[in-house]
Amino acid sequence: MAQTAAPAAAASAAAVIPPIHTVYFDALGRPINTAEGADHREDMIYRDSVGGSVRVYYPSGKLRRVVPYLHFAYGIKYGSETSFYETGELKSRCEYKVDGPVGYYQQFYRNGKVRFRTPMGNDLPKDAQGEGFGPDGLPFTAAYNKEHSKMPAMRGGGGDAAIVQAVQQAVRYPAEALRSQITGRVLVSFMVDDCGFVRNVRIVKTPSPVFNATVLSAVASLGRLTPGEHDGETVDVFYTVPITFSIR
Repeated sequence: MAQTAAPAAAASAAAVIPPIHTVYFDALGRPINTAEGADHREDMIYRDSVGGSVRVYYPSGKLRRVVPYLHFAYGIKYGSETSFYETGELKSRCEYKVDGPVGYYQQFYRNGKVRFRTPMGNDLPKDAQGEGFGPDGLPFTAAYNKEHSKMPAMRGGGGDAAIVQAVQQAVRYPAEALRSQITGRVLVSFMVDDCGFVRNVRIVKTPSPVFNATVLSAVASLGRLTPGEHDGETVDVFYTVPITFSIR
């Protein structure tokens, strides 16, 4: 005869789901202890004992971004990551499976038409290219994009070159790699989101995992940037930065 222990197990699992964890951030993206003086808040909402979603809010309290996690501690996303205009319309969407993003990262106009499609997933062809479209749905040219877009910038000034340089200069050669004479080039990708925060940092290629921590730390040290814009709206912008480790 089959045993009926499932309800008890479910109750036990439910009992260990942690409460919502709220973190407040100042205008520079640094965590602070209270809501007083905060720029915005992020809620970590558990679905089970290890995963759930992070909900990011505008300073007004309106929902800005939802990031789904299979496992918070391991940083494993699973599901649809979405962001929203402050007025509620869908602004971006990207699907994630256990091994990373799938397909394209899509950004939308307020009318629901696609603004940008950025290749992200390993399921795409190696030569997959990003695309941009006008509010009418028609592809726009590189010249149009350049004229109508503004790239992110460092808070103290400096655009793309300054951002790349800041990451490269913040990297430190790991002692373990020096001892073992490990060299090579790391490729790290990240997104500067529509509020200037660095998100979705991932190592694309590395000669050895020993380099990963210092590279990830270097990207995190960028802090909050001035976000990119397109047609007067702030948008998410993606970077891939090469970092070469060599012993002279």
